[in-house]
Amino acid sequence: MENKRHEKEFEKIFDIKLLVKLHRFTKPFYWILALSILAVFLSSVGDLVRPYLMKVVTDDYVTAYKNEMFVSHESFNHKEEIFYDGSYYLRDIFLEDIESKEYASSKQLIKDGDNYILLDEYTSKSISDKDYTLKVDGRDVVLRLNDTSKSISGILLTEEEYQLFREKDISGIWYVTFLLVITLIVSFVFQYVQTLSLNYVGQKVVHRIREELFDHLQHLSMSYYEKNPIGRLVTRITNDMNNISEFYTNVIITFLKDFIILLGTMGIMVALDWKLSLLCFSTLPIVIFISFVFRRLVRNNQRVIKIKIAQINATLSENISGMKIIQLFNQEKHMFDSFDVINTDHLKAWLKQTNIYAILRPSMNLIYSITLCFLVYFAGSDFISESAKNVITPGLFIAFITYIQQYFRPIFDLSEKFNIMQAAMASLERIFVILEDNEKIINDPKLDLDQAFKGSIEFKNVDFAYNPDEPILRDVSFKIKEGETIAIVGATGSGKTTITSLISRFYDIQSGQIEIDGYPIKDIDLQFLRSQISVVLQDVFLFAGSIRDNITLGEEMTEEKIKEVSEFVNANYFIDKLPQTYDHILTEKGSTLSAGQRQLLSFARALAFDPSILILDEATSNIDTETELLIQDAITKLIKDRTTIIIAHRLSTIQHADKIIVMHKGQICEMGTHQELLKNKGRYYDLYLLQYQEEHAS
Repeated sequence: MENKRHEKEFEKIFDIKLLVKLHRFTKPFYWILALSILAVFLSSVGDLVRPYLMKVVTDDYVTAYKNEMFVSHESFNHKEEIFYDGSYYLRDIFLEDIESKEYASSKQLIKDGDNYILLDEYTSKSISDKDYTLKVDGRDVVLRLNDTSKSISGILLTEEEYQLFREKDISGIWYVTFLLVITLIVSFVFQYVQTLSLNYVGQKVVHRIREELFDHLQHLSMSYYEKNPIGRLVTRITNDMNNISEFYTNVIITFLKDFIILLGTMGIMVALDWKLSLLCFSTLPIVIFISFVFRRLVRNNQRVIKIKIAQINATLSENISGMKIIQLFNQEKHMFDSFDVINTDHLKAWLKQTNIYAILRPSMNLIYSITLCFLVYFAGSDFISESAKNVITPGLFIAFITYIQQYFRPIFDLSEKFNIMQAAMASLERIFVILEDNEKIINDPKLDLDQAFKGSIEFKNVDFAYNPDEPILRDVSFKIKEGETIAIVGATGSGKTTITSLISRFYDIQSGQIEIDGYPIKDIDLQFLRSQISVVLQDVFLFAGSIRDNITLGEEMTEEKIKEVSEFVNANYFIDKLPQTYDHILTEKGSTLSAGQRQLLSFARALAFDPSILILDEATSNIDTETELLIQDAITKLIKDRTTIIIAHRLSTIQHADKIIVMHKGQICEMGTHQELLKNKGRYYDLYLLQYQEEHAS
């Protein structure tokens, strides 16, 4: 039965329980995360400061010459004061002591064509050549305002005198530019640290989870794999791990940065001009609504995409593994059509996702543009208005344009990060479902064995079922002496292979007891137990790699031993003919070898580990006559001085066995030697006659 827990829907954006479980994987890297948080905070400060520095440059230095200047015969004791013609000048923006206005006169510097004029009275920042008429007499100037007919006297400044008034502006621009460059460099460094540290932590955590997951999967019982498609498990180790990595690199810390940028930008905007800020925030409800709708649409669609990816992986795994059957029965078109349905559904889901983003991004840009239009209209109108004294300045206008960009970007990013976070939470839950699956053989050894088994095996009233309502073995009892060879025969589904699986403890029995050398196998260390048993299956599994690797399975073995076991089981006959002999690289499952060659290689592998107990499960099925002679010779050598269990369909291959167990519907119906069973004329006799007639007829 398929395990549905792996595909259940996950609705939560944030689950503290999952993060608590994730803690043990992340704990070694908390100091790096702390460094990332610091880097995020400092780089965010740099992002927030830059527009303000541009405002300072524009308002305090570039256009500041139009500002009101206070004049005093006494020094203001301020670094920005200007000494000219026996008096001290200080712009209003630097005049911290308001009371000083009572004794300081007010003047203004304006530009008229190529002339610079110092007026004896302040008029307006926004004064232009259309607002006045000018009368010049030598250096003396009289400026008459057109709307009020008010006349203001002044003097023409020379280029040197004008530069004197702008000297502080130039040094100020250099100073702020220096601060801006430092801010950019510092932001770059901290963003580099942030990116590097987050990717490091993300990959290290994923590396640890993936290793633990793989290790956990290796120790699960065989029943687990009967309920869970391999393609789905592969998806967990690949796609879901990518979601977790993205959670670290794009969410866990950058989420904090978006909040800092968003709240910091809003705070600075309000501090600079709260009325203008409220105007810019007027579109916020629309942005929030669109982000909410977008998040729900993307979340639902992403779930469909992930399900389809898992189905694609499972289908590919199944079809590629069974490609020989597909081609043999000419089912290419049928299988292609089935795959095309799933693949097309996946395509449709992705296209829907594309459409959602295609609508959202222009929508967000449209709202941003509308907000910008509001700012341009109201701020621009206020800026050029005659009554706009010290309200909207060019620098403030520039800063607000930049801050609006910074204000919209995190809102959009947050809506996307919510979906990434939810995908990561869903992936975490599915991974922890696997890690918490308890379908494993509990290894609780009570014996400390350090010597090889002698090889006696005993089943005592064993009952076993893969599923509770479907018993496979019922009250099975038999004993095998050390060094004895027994064969197990019976119809398909009678429980032959199940018996050998129980000896290796791939499954645990429901009742009864299994003993090896008089010890209950549950009291024996599982790794030691399996190290004493070698199994040769009918369908030999070979790994992609060299002949040598498939014999040793990664264990340290001398070249002499590898060649010795190969010669002993007659595998050297075909290995020596290969281009690189033992270094010859096999494809997946050893598909380039014949069935007989794969079988001989499996015998070499079994012998290389020098087992005390040997299990041969249909090891001579579907082999050509010449190879069968080599295999029978290998078997004769292998079983010598070893306890051997042979499962065979062809009764002619087991007549030499010391004992034959006949299984029927999960029970032992007969037991004895070949001759004894023939004399009894029971089920074994019937099977023998049936096979004899078939062979004689052929």
